[in-house]
Order: sequence, then structure tokens, then C-alpha cells
Amino acid sequence: MYAALLAAATSFIVTKLSAPVLINLLRSKGVVRPDAHKPGNPQVAHAGGVVIFLGTTAGFATWFALTFALTGVDDTVVRASVALLAGAVCFLVGLVDDLRVLGGLTKTVATVLSIFPITAVALLRPDLIEWGRPSLPFIGTLRITIIYWALLPLAVAGPANVVNMLDVLNGVIPGMMLTAYSMLALIAALTGGHATLALSLIVVGVLLAYYPYNAYPARVFNGDSGSLFLGGLLGALAVIEHYEFVVFTLLLPHLLNGFMILVSFRGFKEHRKVPKRPTYVDDQGMLHPSRDVDAPLTLTRLALLLGGSATEREVARLYFLLELSACALALLSVLH
Repeated sequence: MYAALLAAATSFIVTKLSAPVLINLLRSKGVVRPDAHKPGNPQVAHAGGVVIFLGTTAGFATWFALTFALTGVDDTVVRASVALLAGAVCFLVGLVDDLRVLGGLTKTVATVLSIFPITAVALLRPDLIEWGRPSLPFIGTLRITIIYWALLPLAVAGPANVVNMLDVLNGVIPGMMLTAYSMLALIAALTGGHATLALSLIVVGVLLAYYPYNAYPARVFNGDSGSLFLGGLLGALAVIEHYEFVVFTLLLPHLLNGFMILVSFRGFKEHRKVPKRPTYVDDQGMLHPSRDVDAPLTLTRLALLLGGSATEREVARLYFLLELSACALALLSVLH
């Protein structure tokens, strides 16, 4: 526990110190994107996932060194290493997309590769990662090996992509993920998920330092490298330490948004290639829902249709409230 807390402090410090430097570097290299929800569409540094990944790996290296000095390479270290490796695959896919732009289907399929590190360790060391035994509230541990194998390609890619789909407003993903990882750390502490606890605390340290740079008005966008990494790491931890139901619950707002988008698009489509936007911004910075019947239905558009026009900050607060509700449900699921 102390090693994880020191690692979280390291991840916070490294992120805080490196963020301004990397943001300026991204801008100087022309890695920028227009902020579609601001009047005039100002250019903002992109690929903030580099900052997130750097802070996470620095925190992990600290935790690894401290744990190795105390206990050697134990099962917890192996599980955490595999989870981070799976998340790193998602990060690399996202980074390529940030720099080169992949198609929507190509990007989704590429993130499926992130399951291979977990699969390899599970086959070589079945005592470390046990397949097909998810734990459900009120029911207990299930044995659904065949169904689990069928769904396995989506175990990491699914969370990675649904988190990425909701990365549409300043501060939303870092804020929601900070809330989700904080709750996951608490649940892991209560249930003995040591690898999940360590990595969750490390990510919490990163996001506490990173959030101000992506909060309204954003100085850097997360990029697919950031959102795919944060979602993919959640999925990896869910598989490795049997938090499938917990992570599913934590991602309910993301899953709802993802379902609506897939139904609207009838499949996967890169958001840069969507001809009609679900929302638009006026000269005062107010967000409005598109009235075009051909525009995709997203959670943001639905919220604006039901609640009326709002500022970007107001919509972001709505998402935080949704994530807090999901966190409460996740906690209840383990306290039943």
C-alpha cells in the first residue's frame, strides 16, 4: 500500500512537471486540432495521452522498484505489468491515430491486439490469470469459459473504444476517469485486488495533475492516445483481477453513448469523417443540439435535446454526475 501511494505521488509530480513541456512541444511540432466547441475553433495541442502515459509509466516504475526491493517479482507485479502492457498497446494505437489518422474500423480492430499480452500470460501461467470466472453481485462467481472466450477480443478493446467515443468536451474524460479510477481503487482495497489498487492509485495521481490542462478551456486534448489508454487499462484490470462487473458499471455512461453512436452510424466511423455534427456552438459559446434528422444521436445531443442549450462546462458537469452515479452503483455491487 505504501509503495502504491509513493508511486501515485511520483506519477503526480512527473505529470505536473512534464505536461507544460510536452504541450509546448506538441504545439511546436504542429500536433494541434481545432476546438469545435469554441467560437472561432481555436487550435489546441493534441495527443495529451503522451503526458498521461509518461506519468503512468513513471509511477509504475517507482512502484515496481519498491515492490521488487521488498518482495521480489511476485504475482501482483506480474499481473500489474501485464495490465499496463495491454494498456500500452491501446496507447500506441491511439498515438498512431493522433499523428496519422486511422479509419474508425481500423482503429477498433487494432485495439483488439491489446488482449494478446493477457492471453499469453493466462495460457502460460493459468494460476495468475483465471479465465471465465467473473464475479456478479448476489450471484457470486460464474464459470462461463466458452462465452468468455467468445467475448475476450472485446475485453480490453471494448472499454478503450467506448471511453474514446465520449471524449468530446473539455475535461470530460480526465474528470470521469479520475472518478472511476478512484472508485476502482477503493473497491480494490476492500476486495484485495492488489494490482488493481496499485495501478488505479497511479492513474489517480496522473489525472489529478493532468486534469487542469484539459479542463475548460483546454490547453491540450487527450487524443486517442489518452482516451484509448485510460479505457484499455480499465478493461485489462477487469479481466486480470475479476472486476468485470465493476468496470462494466463504472463505464455505464460510456456504454450508453457508444451504443447510441453505433446505432446512429450503423457501424464504426471515424469522427473526423462524420458529415453532420450532432451539436453546434453559437457565437456566445452555447452548445445546441442539431435538429438535422441525419445527424448522429449521441449522449451529448440527447442531453441538449432534453434539457435545452447549455455551456460546455454545464454539459461536462452532467457527465461527472452520471459517472458519480455509476460509481455509487459499482460500490453497492461489492457491498451487497
